Parts: sequence; C-alpha cells; structure tokens
Amino acid sequence: MEKNNTVEIEIQENGPIKIKGEFTFRDSSGVVTRGYKEVLICRCGGSKNKPFCDDTHKKTGVRN
Repeated sequence: MEKNNTVEIEIQENGPIKIKGEFTFRDSSGVVTRGYKEVLICRCGGSKNKPFCDDTHKKTGVRN
C-alpha cells in the first residue's frame, strides 16, 4: 500500500487554519511533534493554547 503524503491547508472563514495530513509540527519553542492527522492553528490571537485553536474566536466574535 502506497503512503499518501498529501497535506491539505485550509483557511477557515472566521476561524482557524486547518492542516490535515501526515506532517511534522515545530512550535516556537522548538518542540517537534510528528504524525498529526489534523491540527487547528489559531488566527485570532486569543487562544489560551497557542498556537492551537481553542475556539476563542467564537466567544469574541473575531472576524478574519
């Protein structure tokens, strides 16, 4: 079986950036995590779990 190396990046309307596929993620402190299937990255700046989205944009009404 051939491995699918496709990664999809979607900018969600008034929401986070969705990244799907198998990839390596390195955060700002240099911590590397491998093998993600999907992550949601905050665009509003309000997440308490940066860089990941925690749905704060829904509470604050941020539009972007």
